[in-house]
Amino acid sequence: MSAEQTPAAPKFTPEQIKAATTREAVLKALLDQVEDAYETARTDVQAMLDEQQKLSGGTKFDACLPDGTKVGDVGLTGGEPAAKVTDERAFTEWARERFPSEAVTRLVKTVQPAFVELLLDQMTAAGVAQIVDEETGEVFNVPGVEIKATRKRSHRLTFTRASKTRPVDGRALVAEAWRSGVLAPIVLPALAPAPPADEQGAAA
Repeated sequence: MSAEQTPAAPKFTPEQIKAATTREAVLKALLDQVEDAYETARTDVQAMLDEQQKLSGGTKFDACLPDGTKVGDVGLTGGEPAAKVTDERAFTEWARERFPSEAVTRLVKTVQPAFVELLLDQMTAAGVAQIVDEETGEVFNVPGVEIKATRKRSHRLTFTRASKTRPVDGRALVAEAWRSGVLAPIVLPALAPAPPADEQGAAA
């Protein structure tokens, strides 16, 4: 066989392939557990929120860690007027120009999803496609957004954002709590670490 016909060296070693396939298998198994638990939790929360609205009129509730740290808000949606992006291009161009710090570049330049949710929540609360600059008090009409009735009753979880007083956002707070080991026994007992051998013996 001539030099020109020599096969190229394999790009990946057997060890790399084994590590990659193992990683995929482990993540898939974990994902299945998390998805099942999430769907159950979401169904339970919806039933509770519907009942609370009937009893007290409440539509928004805090999501907190076991120590009381707030990591987000859960609010009822659907069946009521809500702000929706109806012209993605017009809204994105406006948001990029008005809030350049929230713009991110992927294949195209867009706006942080969490920030979009924040703006939509503000407009939903106001009942108009407008936002108010907290520093200047100036009112802005937001293009590409309409206040429309949602079709399906549901709820939305919005994580807290990082701020000067709390530099860690809600997602990061959850991640920290998960790493500490306090969340697994509560939210995913099937994936919680087994207790130490001495504790197992004592329980027996």
